[in-house]
Amino acid sequence: MSSERDESGLPQNRLWQPTTAKWFLVVFGACLGYAVVRYHVVGSVAWEHFPLFILNKVISLAATVFIACSYLVGRVIKWHNHDKAMRLVVVKFCGLMGFFLAVAHILCSFLLMNPSYFAKYFNDDGRMNAYGEIGMIAGAVAICFLVSPAITTLPMMPAAIGGQRWKRAQRIGYVALILVVAHLVALGIRGWMAPGKWSGMPPISLLAVVAALVPIVFKGRELFGRRRQT
Repeated sequence: MSSERDESGLPQNRLWQPTTAKWFLVVFGACLGYAVVRYHVVGSVAWEHFPLFILNKVISLAATVFIACSYLVGRVIKWHNHDKAMRLVVVKFCGLMGFFLAVAHILCSFLLMNPSYFAKYFNDDGRMNAYGEIGMIAGAVAICFLVSPAITTLPMMPAAIGGQRWKRAQRIGYVALILVVAHLVALGIRGWMAPGKWSGMPPISLLAVVAALVPIVFKGRELFGRRRQT
């Protein structure tokens, strides 16, 4: 961790440092390793499709995990609770890295979205079916909702907009996660219903749904608990 701190005692806007580098290596590395084993080693996807098709799956899962972690660090994941400054850095890093990877996933998906790669999302006439259209619109709206928490994560924003508005902007990320779940369910549910084709390992889309649901469930429990106390 950097020893350079501002007057408040927090690290000086350094989101990339040894601790966050480890976060990236662990999360992205785990997603990458799972995808390689699931689709290339155990599955039958040719290695020639790794650079875009499989790597896009890795990016999508990692994006979801990072965004989920940005809402879980300090609440469920308590590894950095002894260091408030580092905890804040990790939360910001996970949020911005998740947003960056989500944008990268969209760009890669535009290149891949055709019947040759995703026949199950298209009708015989070449147009998308209901699963494809619902999945795409849910994903597009989700990234729009992620813009607000991503922008307000920037170092100067809390002071610029005030604490309450900053918190409201961050909570919009939960709406984005709900839309991510809708996106993944629409695109992946038919594959989830055929476990015989899993090669013994769940699809990445199903793992991403679980990752997105964890912060939603914990937030729901938190809100329910508050209402019971009032």
